[in-house]
Amino acid sequence: MEKKKVTREKMAVILAKSLREWSKGMGDCTNKKVPLELRNWASGFGRNSKWCRSEIRVGQDVYEFTDREITEKDFIDMLKRALAVSGVSGKVHYEECGDGHWCPKEYYFKDVELYAAPCKEFIKLAKAIEKYSGKVLGSFDVYYTSVCGKRSSWSDTGNMKYLCYKPKKCQAIIDYIKKNRTSKDTLSVKVDEFFSHGDETDYKYAQYCESEWYGYRGTKLHIKVTTPSGKEKAYNYWEA
Repeated sequence: MEKKKVTREKMAVILAKSLREWSKGMGDCTNKKVPLELRNWASGFGRNSKWCRSEIRVGQDVYEFTDREITEKDFIDMLKRALAVSGVSGKVHYEECGDGHWCPKEYYFKDVELYAAPCKEFIKLAKAIEKYSGKVLGSFDVYYTSVCGKRSSWSDTGNMKYLCYKPKKCQAIIDYIKKNRTSKDTLSVKVDEFFSHGDETDYKYAQYCESEWYGYRGTKLHIKVTTPSGKEKAYNYWEA
């Protein structure tokens, strides 16, 4: 595979252009992870190893940099700027470790996910929630995804599933609010995270053996209606 050498400024233009092309090619997809990757190469071993080049893969194309290392943090920042310039709706997923005091901060790029526009029912739901509770519900705040792990480590599998692309579920939540809330009642809304290891027997067994376990994680949308006296009138929660 041919490796192309470009400047960082040219790389920013290439990334923004690629994001636009991938967004236009989504078709009926609601959300899509795109093929972007950073690789750093070193020569030598252990303490004697020395960085020699960085490679950025954009689809089938590979761009090489030998003047200065592109760190994971550099790549993440580069992608965030490219998203902003492209005007495409999306998010850079990454992990941040260390507190910057006792342990140095480290960043690990995961992927870039592009989004289609939310369904009209979600837009109506978000407006109702903001009007009656004052809470702003982001389009991608409520989500769900499966995970696969070995022992205590795990990673996401498959695409994220979002409430904002579920018109029937969004309409059901709107109907729930209309049914249970009067003009005198208070609407409380909360979004919190959950994580399930799936079958507990499989998970416990995997802690001692090199076997896989399957679970899921995401967020739940909690809605509570209380009367003027503070009594709970209705409560329910929804996953994506």
